[in-house]
Amino acid sequence: MPAEPLHNDDTALLLRIAEGDEQAFASLFMAWATPLAAIAMRILKSEYARQEVVQEVFIKVWLNRDKLGKVEHLGAWLRKITINQSLLALQRHATSDKRLAELRLSQEELQEQANALELKETRRLVQEAIESLPQQRKNIYKLNRVEGKTTREIAEELQLSHGYVRNALSAALADIRDRLSTSGLLVLLVFVLY
Repeated sequence: MPAEPLHNDDTALLLRIAEGDEQAFASLFMAWATPLAAIAMRILKSEYARQEVVQEVFIKVWLNRDKLGKVEHLGAWLRKITINQSLLALQRHATSDKRLAELRLSQEELQEQANALELKETRRLVQEAIESLPQQRKNIYKLNRVEGKTTREIAEELQLSHGYVRNALSAALADIRDRLSTSGLLVLLVFVLY
C-alpha cells in the first residue's frame, strides 16, 4: 500500500489524541484495528498473537501520543508499527520455543540419568540377591540366566536330575523375588535384563 498523506480529519484526530482525548483515541482504534489485525495475522498466523500485537500497537500510540504531531502518513506509520511488533512477537515466540526445547531436552537427560541410576541400583540389588542364594541354587541360576543353558543341559552338566534343576531354578527365582519385594523393588522386568 502506498503511503497516503494525512487528511485534515487525520491531522485533527492525531492532535486531539496528542492532547489526551480518549474519544479521539477510540475513534482511531475503531478505524484501524481491523486493517492492522489483518496485517498482523498474515505475519503471525495466530489469532491470539494477532490480538496481542494490535493491543501493543495502540498502547505504543497512546504512550507516544506527544510525538503524533510528527506523523506525516498515518496509515503507513501504523502499518510499520504493526509489522515491527509482529516481527518482535515472532522473535519472542521463537526464543520461547527454543527455551522450551532446551528445557525438554534437559528434562529428558535428567530422566535418563535417573533411569540409569535406578537400573544400576536394581541390578546391584539383584546381584546381592543372587549372591545370597545357597551355592547350588546360585550355580543353577547363573548357568541358566547368565550362560543361557536349558535346565536339561544344566542337569547333565551338574549330574543332577532334571526335576531337581527345575525346582532349584524356581526356588532361586522365588528367593530373588522375595528379596527384591522386601527392598520395595519387585521388578520382574529385571529378570529379562539378566
